[in-house]
Amino acid sequence: MVISMMAKRNVSIWATMNTSDQSLFPIDSAFKRRWEWKYIKITNGYKKNENGEYETDAEGKKIPLNWKIETNGQDWYGFIQQINKIINNMTSSADKQLGYFFCQANEEKKITTETFVSKVLFYLWNDVFKDYGFDDANLFKYKKEDGKEEDLTFPEFYDEDGNVVDDVVKQFIEHVMAWKGDDKKESN
Repeated sequence: MVISMMAKRNVSIWATMNTSDQSLFPIDSAFKRRWEWKYIKITNGYKKNENGEYETDAEGKKIPLNWKIETNGQDWYGFIQQINKIINNMTSSADKQLGYFFCQANEEKKITTETFVSKVLFYLWNDVFKDYGFDDANLFKYKKEDGKEEDLTFPEFYDEDGNVVDDVVKQFIEHVMAWKGDDKKESN
């Protein structure tokens, strides 16, 4: 959620707030009561010029940033859209969904595997799914090198030396992108 608050006519304060963060709930409520606020929908990321205005192509369309997840080249915005469907399905809440700038891409327009695991997957494991369980067990399975399928836990994303295990990350992303969902929850 993005909140625009007007204290005076010539001063604007822009802030983002995650309303599901329980420690910020009283502050969030106080800001909403005292200032005007506007909900901004999660969208794709777009290029901006030095003046903060969107850059457009010859047809006048905004130019997307086209960030990719380094692990397998998955389009970042496609991943966000899909994981947000899963979050909505499992939690029935928009508060825990990811926005485009949840983490930052590097100069090559890639979200590194390390960043993806330490920011995105850590958040999903500890702040999203821990309270709601794992309704779709297929999302949280992985095949070990010996071909045996196991339940996926957060430590499985790392090897004994603390390095990210690319194959486990790839499998998780593949499961997310293949997820079909629970029609009865999505139709409500």
